[in-house]
Amino acid sequence: MLFIFIGCKKYQSQDHINTKFTVDKENIKDDSYSSKNLDNLFAAKGNTYFEPDYTGTSFDDYYVKNIVVKDQKGKKSNYLLFFDNKDILKDTLRIADDEMYSLNVIFDSNRKGIAVGTFDAKQSYFKIEKNFELNKNIKLKPIPVSSKIEKCPLPVQLLSEENVGLEEHFTFGTQNSDTKKESQSAQTVVDEFSQWKGNYQADFEISRTDGDYQVKYEVKITDKDNVTITEKINDESNLVSGTFINSTSDDKIVIKSKTDDTLEYIVAKIGGKYYLMGNTIYMLNPPNDKYILKKI
Repeated sequence: MLFIFIGCKKYQSQDHINTKFTVDKENIKDDSYSSKNLDNLFAAKGNTYFEPDYTGTSFDDYYVKNIVVKDQKGKKSNYLLFFDNKDILKDTLRIADDEMYSLNVIFDSNRKGIAVGTFDAKQSYFKIEKNFELNKNIKLKPIPVSSKIEKCPLPVQLLSEENVGLEEHFTFGTQNSDTKKESQSAQTVVDEFSQWKGNYQADFEISRTDGDYQVKYEVKITDKDNVTITEKINDESNLVSGTFINSTSDDKIVIKSKTDDTLEYIVAKIGGKYYLMGNTIYMLNPPNDKYILKKI
């Protein structure tokens, strides 16, 4: 039997890679179980196994199982098993106890893969320490930690109801959380603005003592120097003049007018949804202070 060295702690049987693999469960107690197939995979005997709540994650052409391995001495190891859609085991990856991982990370050149690192809850910061490209054959290949990342989803371990909204404001990088703000690059600032580029539309009805009004707003953000807002109330349309971007952050963009300093519009992202807000919007129909925006 051929064995391949994994990490620096475990041996994994190569016989099961590229074969159809099922996780058999015996002696189930609470959330733990024993498994002959997993014992064979990890070339061990007498292990117990556990699958956390986030164990299963599926994509178009593969899925991932997270298996926690506990040996007879009580020592735990965490492994990801990668399967194709025909249940063929294609690869495995060991995750240390103090590490988290993000799946379906988009690297430059449209490469996909996995980022592994640690999470600072106070800073909502994912420090990436290892990157792996997942190729078309669902095989993992280590790539430099400095590889450019276009998109990094929230680490899988944090995908729970108690963390709803976290994905909208968490940050990631390769620096320590206590120095990342000081050395934030110009590219990060550009990326912060780029999320706001696009066309938005709000369509709602308001009722006043003088009647009902159908209101429609169209917001077009092309770049930092080019933003337009069109307001339509019933059949009367108006292009708001002199609009410019006053400030930008990771959760909102403030738009004002050079010709009327009383005007203020805010495009905000709250809980994964876009809203049209600001003093001008609030005055339409107090106390309503925000309306749903669709990014189109």
